[in-house]
Amino acid sequence: MAPHYMSGVALVTGSASGIGSACAHVLVDEGCTRLVLSDLSKEGLEQVSQELKAIDPNVKTHLFVGDMSKEDDVNRMVEEAVEVFGAIHYCINNAGVTSKPRVRTDELDAEAFDRVVNVNLRGVWLCERAQLRQFLKQPASLKMRRNVDPQRGAIVNISSIFGLTAHATAGAYPASKAGVLGLTRTDAVAYAADGIRVNAICPGFISTPLITEAQMNGADYTKLVGLIPFQRMGTPEELAEAVVWLVSERASYVSGVELPVDGAWVRACNT
Repeated sequence: MAPHYMSGVALVTGSASGIGSACAHVLVDEGCTRLVLSDLSKEGLEQVSQELKAIDPNVKTHLFVGDMSKEDDVNRMVEEAVEVFGAIHYCINNAGVTSKPRVRTDELDAEAFDRVVNVNLRGVWLCERAQLRQFLKQPASLKMRRNVDPQRGAIVNISSIFGLTAHATAGAYPASKAGVLGLTRTDAVAYAADGIRVNAICPGFISTPLITEAQMNGADYTKLVGLIPFQRMGTPEELAEAVVWLVSERASYVSGVELPVDGAWVRACNT
């Protein structure tokens, strides 16, 4: 099948490395040439931007350094995106942190809990709210591939398999990621009639800097990876293909889904 060229504007948070960077690369592979990239790492964003422009010299990027748990940063990110490109259409809310320390609830202090929830849940809510407000201001200009009405835009929130299952010592992480699924379900229903789609991806064990950080802080994934039917972690690129499909016009009738990309790990847990 020939690529479906995505003519709109993409916004990807947490895009300096890992999943976010992979999503930006796949977006460009699909013909998207206008991207807003956000992260805390200016150097990482600049590196990703250079890589994208090497793939396609027509690519234009706007880099935003900010904290997605801060309301002012999120609102300014969307405002700048619209100032530079006129609109936003494909939003991928990927910024997130892991739980530290790896302890059970009775041992977890409130500060550590708040840190995870503020980024993983509140941050996604802030991003989604700002994106929805902008979508509602702009016309439904995204032409679908088939004979259906144009849409305003689409959002993909990055949750986790631990939003669907459990982990004894993951602290606030499963709670924050389950909360992301609640936001996704609610807004998929609330904004469908406005021509806006909202979906969630639930990554399994993906070889990203977040996994590496967790391992450095004592997490041992050896036994868990052994339980994955594929017997390996996924790659950021494999995950990004699913994310970009969901946010693209190809998925024009898909909204409110919680898609595990996990090598059948969740399914194996439920058998």
